Amino acid sequence: MKVEIKMMKKYESMGFDNGQLEEIRKGLEKGVDVSQYASVEYDWFQMEEIRLGLEAGLEVSLYAKPEIPFEKMREIRLGLAEGIDLSTCLNLQAGYLRQIREAKRGKVDIIPYIERGYDPDQLEEIRIALEHGIDIDPYLIKEYLGASLREIRLGLEKGLKVSVYAKIHFGWQQMREIRLGLEHRVNVSMYTNELYRWQQMREIRLGLEEGQDVSAFKSLMYSAREMHDIRIGLNNQAAAEPIKEEAVAEPEFDPEELAPSGPDYSVTVSRDYMQAYIDFVSGTHKTRDEILQILADHGVVYGIREDNIEDYLKNKTDSFLAAEGVMPKRGTDGYYEFFFRTELSREPIIREDGSTDYQNTQYFEQVSAGQVIAVYHEAKPGVSGRNVKGRNLPARMGREKSVLIGKGFSVSEDRKTYTAEISGKIDLKRNHITIAPLLITTDVTTSTGNLRFAGSIWVKGNVGSGVVISASEDLLIEGNVEAATLKSGGSMIIKKGVSGAGTALLEAGSEIRGKFFEGATLRAGGSIRANYVMNCDMSSGDQIEVSGAKGSIVGGETMALNGIKATQIGNRANILTHIVIGENHAIREEERLIEMNLRRMQEEIDKLKESCDKFMKKYSPDALASMELYLKVEQAIKIEQAQIEEQMKRKKELELKLKGAHRAGLVVTGTVNVGTEVNLCGLNWRAVNPLHDVTIRLANNEVIVVRN
Repeated sequence: MKVEIKMMKKYESMGFDNGQLEEIRKGLEKGVDVSQYASVEYDWFQMEEIRLGLEAGLEVSLYAKPEIPFEKMREIRLGLAEGIDLSTCLNLQAGYLRQIREAKRGKVDIIPYIERGYDPDQLEEIRIALEHGIDIDPYLIKEYLGASLREIRLGLEKGLKVSVYAKIHFGWQQMREIRLGLEHRVNVSMYTNELYRWQQMREIRLGLEEGQDVSAFKSLMYSAREMHDIRIGLNNQAAAEPIKEEAVAEPEFDPEELAPSGPDYSVTVSRDYMQAYIDFVSGTHKTRDEILQILADHGVVYGIREDNIEDYLKNKTDSFLAAEGVMPKRGTDGYYEFFFRTELSREPIIREDGSTDYQNTQYFEQVSAGQVIAVYHEAKPGVSGRNVKGRNLPARMGREKSVLIGKGFSVSEDRKTYTAEISGKIDLKRNHITIAPLLITTDVTTSTGNLRFAGSIWVKGNVGSGVVISASEDLLIEGNVEAATLKSGGSMIIKKGVSGAGTALLEAGSEIRGKFFEGATLRAGGSIRANYVMNCDMSSGDQIEVSGAKGSIVGGETMALNGIKATQIGNRANILTHIVIGENHAIREEERLIEMNLRRMQEEIDKLKESCDKFMKKYSPDALASMELYLKVEQAIKIEQAQIEEQMKRKKELELKLKGAHRAGLVVTGTVNVGTEVNLCGLNWRAVNPLHDVTIRLANNEVIVVRN
């Protein structure tokens, strides 16, 4: 420490500003060779990049040069950390270096596109397209903004006919509106006119999606605001109209809309012109032709009720419904016909004793390459109606469904038939289909070796001790698991159970399910469910449920953010069993990191603002406006403030999760045995006597026990 203080005094006398001195101080604290950047030729942003490189053990001599801007230094440093040498591309701007680095990481080559003159924003979209296996070359025009290329790329990824909007006279927002229209299967030709502003395009698109007759407002004479008002007005009008055909109720009449009457009759037309009534003075007699003439004289020309006229002629009634219009019928909506089970519940069967049958539950739906997985049936046009005045009432078109997106399948040119490209596990969530590779194997032991697979793994046998299995998605094991290490990005299902001998490790991004767990550590982002748990260390980002007549949690520590349900806690031998509710290691660790980041970023902002103040005292506003270092400091402050906002937003999300956990509790339908220790959101409770059929929860910031 004394050496550091002495060295800092030396550097303080060499003309460094506060930002530069801070970087030197950090370097001394980390024990790096600060002489490699302790030069007034470097600004403190450059110093930071060199310091970080030294701390990571990188070859900083490749970029530790005063003439290299810090943005380039950063990209070279990040590249070296990933095993990529960008020092040979120093003639390029930092944006190009970033794209080269990302491309090398994604194992694609963008150098030919750099040579063809595309800028970094364009290169980003080209790179992503190459990484996703999308042929974007036919649509590349140097005049396109990067945002325009993004719209083209997104359309290509979703299999849309992008040639409809991949035109230089469309701005990127106009492209977006056309792309969204294609996704929702509407007739985009109604607004693919470059004279429309994108906001006008949006209103027409939304009207088409709602099945409206957009001819009422699609004229260029209307502003987007006016289009919006007309569209909403049509919606309100449609909402007021009856949707189902029902028996005609007695209509309401507006005195101002009463048709002129003759000496011995009156004609009354309903407010919506859908019914016309004739009322005769008692004793009046008219022929059929006279009645038709009366109606014609009053403009009633459609929906003549011949049956009611015949009834009048026969029974001489004084009043009758003489004409009735036909309401328009909306067209049927488009729909998908799927050729795989989309409602696979994956929920195990609950036995009579309350335990869960994991053995006879299906968790995967499989498809084969070349199999048709879905066919789209287009929306049908509606049937127009007509009122008694003969006016046509247009019908709304049925709503189209959005195109299906996802991976692992192809789509026919007419966008109606979806075919699996690979064999694997298929999932449908809303309009997103994923066909992921599925590795199927039998027993996994040390002799067969470890398994690591980018997809789902289905082990139809057992898993032996010492084995490591890692699946980027789901992991399903039909048999038993010994002291193995299992990891999955999605769900983990072990149909029999785990006998882990204290060393088994199970980690899942989503839920973990199994018949029993003994001597294992379980970490689940979602819930954990079992029929029996003994001497395990469990942590769940949601709930833990141990069900059945013998559904016990015995020994170990069981932690769940949103509550625990079990039949029995502990046993008659009073084995120590820890229960923790309302806490989660992952959330607490993330909160700790956020707090550290917030402190660090605030310190950075304070230093930057201090430097800004010094600049502002020393130089005039005109001089500052052209001073590169000052502008860098201002930009750095904005970046740090934006990052602080993001961190604060995430912190609030975590706080809400933990706050919601205060309503959680321990629900035990059997016995809470002596030896059970419960921690509820930091408050402790211990079972001193056996308790039966109780819930342990918080009330008024105290732990209470209530009967179920």
